[in-house]
Amino acid sequence: MSIAEDEALQGKFRKLEQTRPGRAVLRQRTAVEHALAHIAARKGQSARYIGARRNLFDLRRAAAIQNLEAAQRLLQEAAQPIGIRRFLICLAL
Repeated sequence: MSIAEDEALQGKFRKLEQTRPGRAVLRQRTAVEHALAHIAARKGQSARYIGARRNLFDLRRAAAIQNLEAAQRLLQEAAQPIGIRRFLICLAL
């Protein structure tokens, strides 16, 4: 058995998540990590092109598409009648 090199940092994070401000920070981080996971799922495991410049462009393209899809989803939800939206929210809970 061994102790991880970043054990002190992990302990700091464990203490932080026990406080109200710490949980608020973690909730923000979760949203960012989910957004990055969606982009990673769209792009795949390996780089498509040779060269950092082209791959950076490809990453930005994938992020733009992801943002447009999210905006479209929000617009569709806003266009639904209030009763249907409440019903769908209740189903999600």
